[in-house]
Amino acid sequence: MPRLVEPLQGAVPTEAAANGCFETMRAYGGRIFRLAAHLERLYGSAQFLGTRAPSDRRRFAARLADALTRSGLQEAVVRVALMPRPGMEAAPSIVVQPAIIPPASAYRRGIRVAVVPARKFSVGSINPESKYSARLGSVLAIMDAQLRGVDEALFMDAMGSVTESTASNFGIVSRGAILTPPCWLGLLAGITRDVLFEASGALRVPIREAPLTRHDLYNAAEAFMTSTLKEVIGVTWIDGRRIGDGKPGPVTRKLLVAFRTLVRQERGMRHSTG
Repeated sequence: MPRLVEPLQGAVPTEAAANGCFETMRAYGGRIFRLAAHLERLYGSAQFLGTRAPSDRRRFAARLADALTRSGLQEAVVRVALMPRPGMEAAPSIVVQPAIIPPASAYRRGIRVAVVPARKFSVGSINPESKYSARLGSVLAIMDAQLRGVDEALFMDAMGSVTESTASNFGIVSRGAILTPPCWLGLLAGITRDVLFEASGALRVPIREAPLTRHDLYNAAEAFMTSTLKEVIGVTWIDGRRIGDGKPGPVTRKLLVAFRTLVRQERGMRHSTG
């Protein structure tokens, strides 16, 4: 059951639910992973939407950490939403709940996805780099995925380039390199996605941003998704087509190990420095 630690304070107009912004963070061992990066994205979303975020970012970060501590959870998801109020700072709502992650079997076999006809707002109208609360496109895409009997839905832009899923970034491995769609196509730059650029250097696997078509996906050696909850998970079927040998590939597995190693290292650094 979710634990509502910091409920929304004060009356907020109903229409504010559509133009608020939010952020989802992962806690490992009682510590929020990459808290500063998540807050940077949250405050960037608020600035884009014209929402007044809490003025003292350091105090707000401490408030989030305190909410996690008071929840008593070590492995958790921390969700914060900023709802705009006329002439005032946004009203924050903080929810801490147990982290529900894919089962180990999903990492062994990979997941199935489909490119769906549902669309988000175009990058020309509302830039998806802001994590805003209006999620109708994602809701419709999830419905499309359920109708197709797959685990996740992939969005395309108006020109036919694949961008991201409803809650994850996407990438492939082709000719020994990692390829992931660029943010200017209209996608949210994930915190886990950013970590991959760090991990790929240590693994000596080249990584670059590039627009991807369905043709690229179907002919990829590997495919994967990244997100706060999934970390790095293999994609083994797309639109009913087997990707590679139908199992999570070696680069995907190495990226997952590298990510989890980095999490352990950062946890150790925080604990050692108090």
